[in-house]
Amino acid sequence: MVTATLALVCAGSAIAAVVARWVPRALMPALVFEIAFGIAIGPSGLGLLAPSSVMTVLAQLGFAVLMLIAGLEIDLDMLLGRQNTPRGASPLKLALTMSLTTFALAAVGAWLLLDRATPLLHIAIYAVILSTTSVGIVVPTVQERGLADRPYGQTILSTALLADFFTMIGISALAGIIVAGGAWGALGSLTLVGIAFLLIWLLPRFLIRLPASRFDSRTSLPLVRASFALLFVAAFLAEGLGSELVLAAFLAGLLLGRVIPRGGQRREMIEAIGYGFVVPFFFINVGLKFDLAALVSSSTALWLVPGFLAVAFGNKFLPSLLMIPDYGTRNAIAAGTLLSARLSLIVAASDIATRIGVFDPATNAAMVLVAILSSAMGPLLFNLLAPKVESAPAADCTERAI
Repeated sequence: MVTATLALVCAGSAIAAVVARWVPRALMPALVFEIAFGIAIGPSGLGLLAPSSVMTVLAQLGFAVLMLIAGLEIDLDMLLGRQNTPRGASPLKLALTMSLTTFALAAVGAWLLLDRATPLLHIAIYAVILSTTSVGIVVPTVQERGLADRPYGQTILSTALLADFFTMIGISALAGIIVAGGAWGALGSLTLVGIAFLLIWLLPRFLIRLPASRFDSRTSLPLVRASFALLFVAAFLAEGLGSELVLAAFLAGLLLGRVIPRGGQRREMIEAIGYGFVVPFFFINVGLKFDLAALVSSSTALWLVPGFLAVAFGNKFLPSLLMIPDYGTRNAIAAGTLLSARLSLIVAASDIATRIGVFDPATNAAMVLVAILSSAMGPLLFNLLAPKVESAPAADCTERAI
């Protein structure tokens, strides 16, 4: 059974990569086809493969590596404003403003869509979930356009990461309030963030004392192995603190970004392992878990799909207009469409909301459908609108996006 699962998923990943190359101008990233493949072979399709403990473990591994790469892609110097945008604005300041505006608009949208008897805590959970952005889609799409190391790309990445960071903290705190009467779930995450940023602050002071020869090309393989070791140590620490895997993996990647030079062979090795093998398990597993029967049996949930989709695009598109002074109208609109793509965290947060009784199965399925639709539409519209910067031959972003 394990061998069959591996064979089927790896075959699907390869097919998705080939199909993505056939799409004109690469308008649709391979990960969208991986989700579609999961639906096609899953219980809602041909029934060739069902969610299993093996698939869950592999999907979690893929998600962790994806978040590691996401953290690795963030340039802290640019994020913190040490490198400025063309008109001097800090990507972090702009990203923070956009993220807070997104949450406010999501709260208004959720209040308008839901029954007036819905408790405020439940509305807050809807708002947090609708504020998410899929780093798993934003990162490879920005990479594919050759924008990851530029202020425009960094602003998009920073906005996505801040949204997802706030989502995990918010959903943990709100779930804690509902289940236990206190937001103890956020305490572990805050502790993890504190430890990570202390290490990020101390690490450059330690590395400067080491000879440069310690980091030459001969150390690539040990450093890659150490990177994955750090990922699992962070995941273990997060589990002990009651935090989330997504936060631990991202912080591990952020820490690694202070060690591994940008555009080097070491980063390419990590990305090749991730996008080439383990990450597709996560996206295909999303397709496997899609519950079509629960969705079509509820007229309320079906009505919520276009409503959620409108909020999902509106609460990203409107804040993205703040980017116009620095990057122009077309680039601002493009950023809003890409940030509207939701997948990984909206699925995870929706699962938490279902587990604590805020969502029923039909609403959970509606939210997953919104994730699938937005993850298909967002990158497509972004690739139509956004500029493409040619990357160096050694860093083939199209391959990494597969």
